[in-house]
Amino acid sequence: MNRNQAVPTAARSKWIREPVPRPGVRRPRLLCFPFAGGGATAFRTWPALLEDVADVHAVRLPGREERYREPLATDIDALAREVAEAVSDWCLFPYALYGHSMGAGLAYRVVHALAERGLPLPGLLVVAAHRAPHQPAPLPLSHSLSREELIRKIREFGATPQALLNNPEMLDFFLPVIRADFALSEAEEEHEARLLSVPILALGGEDDASVGMNELNAWSLHTTAAFRVRRFAGGHFFQLSSEEQLMELLRDELRDLGGGQDGGF
Repeated sequence: MNRNQAVPTAARSKWIREPVPRPGVRRPRLLCFPFAGGGATAFRTWPALLEDVADVHAVRLPGREERYREPLATDIDALAREVAEAVSDWCLFPYALYGHSMGAGLAYRVVHALAERGLPLPGLLVVAAHRAPHQPAPLPLSHSLSREELIRKIREFGATPQALLNNPEMLDFFLPVIRADFALSEAEEEHEARLLSVPILALGGEDDASVGMNELNAWSLHTTAAFRVRRFAGGHFFQLSSEEQLMELLRDELRDLGGGQDGGF
């Protein structure tokens, strides 16, 4: 598709919801990518929490929520290219990408896909609770676990409602989604860093046993621009225990982005 040719609204709306038009208002945009097994509803409170500084959108991935009838993605790079195509005419104002866990790896690839298309790049890439792209996934791989082991791992993360974990029928629907997402997240990475010219802000939980300072700092190898690390109280899903602090940080970054500064660094 020609980069000057707008993506049809119907195709784009599968991936993101357009905001209510604000005539004459130019605001930064924040595009959010969910964790494994998650959907756009993981960010349902963010538009209101950040409404003073940005328009917040969450990517709607196939195989869940409104798109539950669609096949689950099996190739993270192909998925990234699809997202990049869907948002190609959306990248007009200052904008940032936020990805949590699997979503961080996907957001990183989307930036590369946007660069390959020659499109305007985000002023900031926020990667949360995920190892750097060149680091191998820890063993054993989550997507290859047995049903019982996978359920145990999900319980340990502590973010999935007990009502879901205790409901066999709901688990039958949920487990294939999270298993497929883990497979995307654990896909073999490139051995050499592909450098971006976009500032990266790496976030993590102080009690996250799977993503520590080594994994967060390693993201510095993937950008020629500014890089910073910030940790919050909590584990892998620190955004639940430290939501107020996270929103304060994102508000500052997005406010600076809207003012034309270098991602708030």
